[in-house]
Amino acid sequence: MSNHINLLAASTLLIAMCGAHEATAREPSPGHDEQAEAAVVQVLGDIASGTGFIYDADKGLVVTTAYITAGQSNLEVLVAGRPAAPAKLLGSDLCQDLAVLQLTAPQAGLKALQFGDSDKVFDGDAVTSLSYPDAGAPGADVVAVTSEADEEPDGKIIRPSIPDYPSLIYHSAATKTADTGGPLLNRAGQVIGVNTGVSIDGMQVSAAISSDQATEELPGLAAGAQKNDPGWWINAVSDRNFVQNAAGVGLDKGASQATQKRLQDAGTDGLFVMNVRKDSPASHARVQQGAVITKVNGEGVPSFPDLCNTLEDASPGDTLTVEGVYSGVGAAGHTFGEAWTTNVVLAGDS
Repeated sequence: MSNHINLLAASTLLIAMCGAHEATAREPSPGHDEQAEAAVVQVLGDIASGTGFIYDADKGLVVTTAYITAGQSNLEVLVAGRPAAPAKLLGSDLCQDLAVLQLTAPQAGLKALQFGDSDKVFDGDAVTSLSYPDAGAPGADVVAVTSEADEEPDGKIIRPSIPDYPSLIYHSAATKTADTGGPLLNRAGQVIGVNTGVSIDGMQVSAAISSDQATEELPGLAAGAQKNDPGWWINAVSDRNFVQNAAGVGLDKGASQATQKRLQDAGTDGLFVMNVRKDSPASHARVQQGAVITKVNGEGVPSFPDLCNTLEDASPGDTLTVEGVYSGVGAAGHTFGEAWTTNVVLAGDS
């Protein structure tokens, strides 16, 4: 596909920007609607929720974005017409923004989506985005929005808290936070993308991780790879959505806003720890909510792509030397500006 580029994800997606076109009733929908909708699920966590889809019905495997699973200790999957079922995070890669979950109890009659070739999608092709629009809400339905694939939008890319993607498909379907992780389908009902988004000039544009990228990553993740994922959910101090994201993990908005300003006034440029997954490398190293990571292996990490540059060079079993300061919120017993250092031993394949 001609519009595969190097960009980042965002959690909130909007329509009709940078050349996007709103869908009309005349646009055709992909085939196999019932099969597709039956395969789309809600991914429910203790701090965030989103969308995913089943891609292996026999094994109960679900793909979603790593953004949805980052730092979450308790995950469930809600299949249409069934109670929410516990799910295990098999593998994730924060720097590729992909994760694989498995339903921990047998589920009969599951439907799965098949992946298509994203290199065969071109500007103007009809695509359909499927999602649960209100993740976690009783009676939420799968919603399909048919639209078009678009060329790369113009503008300055903003990437403080999210990865630098190798391959994206832009589209004009109206999507929002809860749609993250849902499938983007071609006319044949095949998955040609996993919905995420990009921030351009401070505005959000609909985008999806290409199926070519996903299918390359998923076998390793399903086998248990925890790549670039020490178990934390982090947000850049410089992120314009910092206060909103902090509120999502239960931190007071006023305190978070004051903390962000205080950190910036002090010249602290780093990654704020929003949450830590239980029994993860980060939790074993006693990394706490409210800590700010400023260096990893001696390298400054003012943004998520900077952190990924360091993590990509590490292997399972390697030890990361992580340095930072406490922000004064979240981490009990620690004061603003207090320095900390710890060693995080990266997990191997399970």
